Amino acid sequence: MGAAMRTPPGVRVTELGDLWGAFSPLSGQTVLLNTEAVAMLEVMREQPGDLAQVCQTLAMDTDLGAPELMQRCAPAWQQLLDAGLLEPAAA
Repeated sequence: MGAAMRTPPGVRVTELGDLWGAFSPLSGQTVLLNTEAVAMLEVMREQPGDLAQVCQTLAMDTDLGAPELMQRCAPAWQQLLDAGLLEPAAA
């Protein structure tokens, strides 16, 4: 299990058709995200966790299992980290 992460205070997300715009106050970046990445942010806003925990939570709302979600969400997880949309939960 990895370190628990959370969505930092001040992150703003706006729907832009099929994609979402997300602003990070940590990096000053605005990035485009898909719906799955936004769902991950929403989960971590409510309850910090690592990728496995987030996927387990998301699996309860989908027809997919947590392992399949982890495979699909791993690239988005790194994008969220790189964009400053996640921070250690202890921060």
